[in-house]
Amino acid sequence: MNETDLIMLLIGAFFPSALFVITYQDKKKMALAYNIKIAQALGHAASIRDHETGAHNFRVAYMASIIGEALHLKKKSLQALMKGAFLHDVGKIGIADAILLKNGPLNEEEWARMKLHPILGQELVEDMPWFEDALDVILHHHERFDGTGYPDKLKGYKIPLNARIFAIIDVFDALLAVRPYKEALSYEKAIEIMKENNGTHFDPQIFEKFLTFAPDFAEMIATHSITQLGEKLKKKRKNIFGL
Repeated sequence: MNETDLIMLLIGAFFPSALFVITYQDKKKMALAYNIKIAQALGHAASIRDHETGAHNFRVAYMASIIGEALHLKKKSLQALMKGAFLHDVGKIGIADAILLKNGPLNEEEWARMKLHPILGQELVEDMPWFEDALDVILHHHERFDGTGYPDKLKGYKIPLNARIFAIIDVFDALLAVRPYKEALSYEKAIEIMKENNGTHFDPQIFEKFLTFAPDFAEMIATHSITQLGEKLKKKRKNIFGL
């Protein structure tokens, strides 16, 4: 019997309720860590299908959390936002490479299939209770403030708050990143395009808050390796989840 086993035996003999608490807390932490790793793994699997690395998911999870904090979201909402950010494109696992990686515009049939990925994402995780609060982002991050988005054509404040936050971050990162069908845009051009879509695609109040962070976000996108992004996200995750 080693020293640790002896200590646990003595605690159990004299303070049995304390042993239960220690075990329960350890199990809670283990379950939380396990669920977070599942979210990251699923998100990474989806991300590397149409990005060369999982850096996109790291960036959007970090940036969305910053905006959520600036909007004074409660901790549970921040947790839901980060989970949703990791899992937002998980439904792309069900989209064929010929569509997802096409080097050029999608035709009408291909676009209709692509627009199913939020629904496919919902179907993948809806039976996992820990991911239930992430569904707002997974299902609705392509809705538009003017009601012309998909899959449900929700309009204005009928779009869940976390989805409205994430829509801005997702578009910003997409504009500044290289994709199979496009080159990266400059920061100035990206902001110009996004301002043109403020009030139609984006919630104006959230967009104004985003603009205060946009230059720092752009620098991070341009300069940070996936290792550096992982470290920033790890610190943010600890603040939000306590792990």
